[in-house]
Amino acid sequence: MKVKLISFTQAGGILCRRLQRELNLLGFEAEGCCKYAVPELKLLTETIGTYTKRAFENGEAMVFIGAAGIAVRAIAPNIRSKDCDPPVLVIDEKGKYVIPILSGHLGGANRLAVRMAKILSAEPVITTATDIGGKFAVDVWAQDIGCHIANVENIRHISAAVLREEVIGLYSEFPVEGHVPAFLCESDKPAAGICISARYKQCFTHTLHLIPRQYVLGIGCRKDTPYEDMLDFVNSLLDRQGIQPFQLCAVASIDLKAREKALLQLSKYFKVPFCTFSPQELSQVPGCFTKSDFVEKTTGVDNVCERAAVKAGNGSLITGKCSHRGITAAIAINEWRCRFENTTGIFGS
Repeated sequence: MKVKLISFTQAGGILCRRLQRELNLLGFEAEGCCKYAVPELKLLTETIGTYTKRAFENGEAMVFIGAAGIAVRAIAPNIRSKDCDPPVLVIDEKGKYVIPILSGHLGGANRLAVRMAKILSAEPVITTATDIGGKFAVDVWAQDIGCHIANVENIRHISAAVLREEVIGLYSEFPVEGHVPAFLCESDKPAAGICISARYKQCFTHTLHLIPRQYVLGIGCRKDTPYEDMLDFVNSLLDRQGIQPFQLCAVASIDLKAREKALLQLSKYFKVPFCTFSPQELSQVPGCFTKSDFVEKTTGVDNVCERAAVKAGNGSLITGKCSHRGITAAIAINEWRCRFENTTGIFGS
């Protein structure tokens, strides 16, 4: 996760620098800035509004070190919807409190708050009812098991039923494994329920529709392939196969393409990880694939797109190699299951 840290005083800058260091050690891509010169931090020379707008456009988490009012005014013009807004947090400059103020569940602000609070020995101020009650958070669970929420507006019906301790319906076209919570039942009698299906079904009066992300796009391309050409080709391929973009769980290729701009933009556009593998790893993927002597001489493996698609999710190839203007792509489907492991809020057991 990319995290933008912004501070407004010398004291805030020192705290900002500490968080930048610690978050980067934990594997985040953290970048801190301050209105005053602080070693290791970027100097904030643009307006807070401009800085915030760009972070929102890039889908980057934002951490404001200072007054909550500054953060609220900065983010207000950019807020759109809970399923697309990035996480936003506020920390006082003494590092006593860490407060998620936007996208607590789907964006991961609540979890990020807990991690940052541990770094600072601070108190995470979580206000989400399901989290503070240690109860089932359906949007967090859906994200954890790799599902797209098709109708986020119905999350509230499930959460309200959970807080009222009512029975919630469950319909799944996929195998269910793990310990299913007692309040979930495979019945169509409850008013509110969860439907897990590749296609929408009105199973309950208030149906929350979850669509598994079970497809991997394997792709290869010539160096400096135009992003627009790649996006048009991929969208056309997905459309022909009847696959929605939100059903993708990863974009995969060979490690030689790890920094290919068009591929990086593609994974960012689809909001999925970009996975790359060495020629040796790809050559060891079992199965029958379309071979190319040219590709083998160039990359060290006889096929990139098909092998990468299968490798990324241990799935099965459903669309073989397709080519267009120096781009090759293939699609694999993963065996997806509805899993129940830890289903409580971030403070639950």
